Formats: sequence, C-alpha cells, structure tokens
Amino acid sequence: MKKTKIITSIGPASNTIPVFTKMVEAGANVARINFSHATIEEREQAVNTIKEVRKITGKNIGILYDTKGPEFRSGITQEEGIKLITGKTIKFVKEDVIGTEESLTFNHKSAIDAMQIGNIVLLENGLMKTEIIEKHNNYVVAKIINGGTLYSKKSCAVPGVDLKIPFISEEDKEDIIYACKHAGDYLAASFVQSAEDVLAIREILKEQNREDMKIISKIESQMGMDNLEEIINVSDGIMVARGDLGVEIPFEELPVCQKKIVKMCRKHKKIAIVATEMLESMKHNPRPTRAEVTDISYAIYNGTDAIMLSGETTTGEYVVETVEAMAKIAENIENSIIYKNIFAEEKVETPTDAIMKSVAEATNSLNAKLIITPTISGKTARLISTLEPSCPILALVRDEKTANQLSLNYGVYAKIVELKNDMDELVELSIEEANKFIKLEKGDNIIVTGGLVAGKIGFTNLMKIETIK
Repeated sequence: MKKTKIITSIGPASNTIPVFTKMVEAGANVARINFSHATIEEREQAVNTIKEVRKITGKNIGILYDTKGPEFRSGITQEEGIKLITGKTIKFVKEDVIGTEESLTFNHKSAIDAMQIGNIVLLENGLMKTEIIEKHNNYVVAKIINGGTLYSKKSCAVPGVDLKIPFISEEDKEDIIYACKHAGDYLAASFVQSAEDVLAIREILKEQNREDMKIISKIESQMGMDNLEEIINVSDGIMVARGDLGVEIPFEELPVCQKKIVKMCRKHKKIAIVATEMLESMKHNPRPTRAEVTDISYAIYNGTDAIMLSGETTTGEYVVETVEAMAKIAENIENSIIYKNIFAEEKVETPTDAIMKSVAEATNSLNAKLIITPTISGKTARLISTLEPSCPILALVRDEKTANQLSLNYGVYAKIVELKNDMDELVELSIEEANKFIKLEKGDNIIVTGGLVAGKIGFTNLMKIETIK
C-alpha cells in the first residue's frame, strides 16, 4: 500500500466526477485548487466534484487551496507581445504604459524603487534575463542579456532583492476567506518569506473561526530559504515550490535546497511536499522520462511526505495515467527503503516521543502489518507519520474534518468511527477495524497506540502489540 501522498491539481482536464474518481482510485489523496487560475465557477465545480468522489470511493480526499501570493508580474504589453533583443536596452518605468520594446512596467510599480544597478531582473519565469545598468527617479534602464518575446502579466523576479510587495493583498485575503468557507483542509501560502507572513494568515483564519485549517508555506525565494527554520516553526508543513525557487536561486543549488527543506521538516515533525514538473513530460506522453522517475525517487528517499502534480493533471492529456505512474514509482521506492535508518537518530524528549519511537522500532522489528491509532485530534497519527514506519497507519477518528486533514500525512489512512471511552473496548475496536482495512492472517502482528486516558486530546502513552490468532 502506497504511503507517500499524492496531491493532484484540479483543472479543465480533471474537474469531472468520472475522471477524478479514476484519479483517486489510481492513488490521488489530496485535491489542489489554485486561486491563480480557477474562477469562482471552477472552484465551486471542483469542490462539488471532490465531495461526490468522496462518496463514490469512500476515501478521505483533502482539499488544498493555493493562494496567488505577492506576485510580481510584467504589465500589459501590446497584443503581439514585445520582442526583447539580446544586447539592447529597455526601460522599466513606474508610470502606467502599454509595454513596447522601449519601455515596460510591472504590476507593483514600487518594486522599481528597490532595483539597483547590477541587479538581475528575470522575465517570464527566467526565460528572459536583464541586468540593471542605470537608475533614475522614475525608471531604471536594463540591458537585455537573454532575449525573447514577452507577453502581458508574465511572472518576473529580481533574485535576492526584497521588492517590498505586501504579502497579503485584498484579493489574497478574499481568497483565504473563501477557502475558510468552502471546505478547505489546507491552505498553501505562496511566496512566504518570514514567520510574520504565516502569522498574518493565522490571524485571518482566527477571524474566520478556522484555526483548524493547516498552513503549508511555499518556499519560493532566497529570503524564504534564509528564514526557513522560523517559517517551519509556525507552519504545519512546507512545499518545495521548485518552479519559482529555481528562478530565484541558481538552478544548480535547487537539489541542495530541496534536501535541506525536507530534512528540516523532518527535524521539526512538519509535513514536507515536493512540487513542480515531477512528471511534466506526461502532459503529452503516456510514459514518464527516466529522469522524472529518478526525481520522484530522490524526493521519497529524502523523506518527503507528499509529491505534487500541477499542469500534469490540470491540462494534461494523460491525467489518470500520470497519477498511476506516480503511485507505482512511490510504492516501489517505499518497498526498498531501509526503515531502521530513518528513526535511528530520533531524539526522545517527552513520553510521547518515547512511545512514538517504540512504535516505529517495533513495527520494523516485528514486521508489523499495520499501526492503528484511535485519535481525537489526529496528532498521534501525525507524530507516528513523521517517523515513516514501514507499514501503513490506520487512524480511527470521530469526524470527517480530521479524516480529511490526515490525507496529506505520510502513510496515514483515516476511518471515521465512534470512539469508545473504555480502553479495552478501544483496543477491541482497533483490531476489528484493522481486519476491515487490510487482509490479516494468523500470526500477523499489528500495533495499537493511543492515550490511556481516553478522550484526552494530544496525549499518547500506550503501545500494545496484538498477534492475530
């Protein structure tokens, strides 16, 4: 059974009940709705599709909304685009102009004030490259290093420079409120650069009485990397958003940054997600490239909880096949992992830590088939998940919200049940549900873990090994 979770972005190619049902059956665990592209109507359709597929498949599918964030984009250009010729110059101006070969503006005019001589300005996700050679009061002059044709509203970047763009725009705030009101389990926050950015979002969630929503901070800049640990401390998880991050930093540093982010997430017991171009070739081909297979494998070997599909499942021609391929790769890699190495260096600082490590070690030593944890808040299941035990984790929960929010945690599958207050009854229920979840045979070991004080949230002090008779 696959333990690495798969996030699939919902778009025109996948936003129907029949197609998304097949994607979930193929291994999709979480549905991503991107505020940058989805209209109100498309968002509503996606949520309805997800809810229907939950009923059809009986599976808990999390909903992850992805914010636009403080986007820095080129202004409006003439319809045919503007041809930037290598070696020539262009003015970046603060006034509203229609972009031409001579001058161009941006959606945030004040960003031009932050540009200094020597700064590199990347246009359209780095496809075109310019360097500032003159600075004036209301404009800067840039030399075109790599040319191309630029169109309106393309993503731009000035690596290593704080452009002083407000983190939460009015549109972003409206989108966050929308996520709160429309069944959001997770909120992916784009271009997070500091802990203050995350805390600002938490204030909005608090105002909307949705403090339960989990925040996934997307690291997409050098500043985000510089402040990584403080961001992780106030987030529920981190997404390695390799698209923009690979523009903001030298591309050769990207694998090192990815490994650093995943490792630090594991240290702080937070979710790690690796995203962008994981199976990009499958947008138009039924099979992945060898490099893509290796890319996914590298992410899983490094300890990521989830891997994400973007354009592959929004506009791709082979959306179901893409999910199938990703699931096959993930499961095959998981079967080759030496699990004892994962938790060998895990620090034990609390009684709960001791129980969690014991569960993981017992799972590996006894070749246990399943870990079952009755949990009110989902915390016990999440903590076990961070140790990446060798078998799946069945979380027995009381409500749909908790079940859906566990859909992103490595190896965790949730079942909604009526939790018992008596511990013996709780263990009996766990064994009963284990037999329903997977095929167990005589002699198989399963591990039950939870709180001896039934009903106490976030309290774990019990581990019980049961052998099927």
